[in-house]
Amino acid sequence: MADQPNFNLDPASRKELEQFIETQQAQSRVQTQVHMLTSMCWDKCVGSISSSFSGKEQSCLANCVDRFLDTSVFLVKKVEDQRAASMGH
Repeated sequence: MADQPNFNLDPASRKELEQFIETQQAQSRVQTQVHMLTSMCWDKCVGSISSSFSGKEQSCLANCVDRFLDTSVFLVKKVEDQRAASMGH
């Protein structure tokens, strides 16, 4: 965080602030991914808007959401592993 102004924080507070900012940035990236994948699943699976989804649309959306959840769990674990590794060094 060399480009951030110095607010005369002690090292522990500075570290806590840096971790908070990293967490917020990670959450923003996840929200961006959710938006992108929601749009992608909708475009891929839904043919036209009606009062209900067809069986094919339901199946496609369920599979798309399952793949998204699998990917999200993987990414969260990866971020947690990286954070644990960086805190251990």
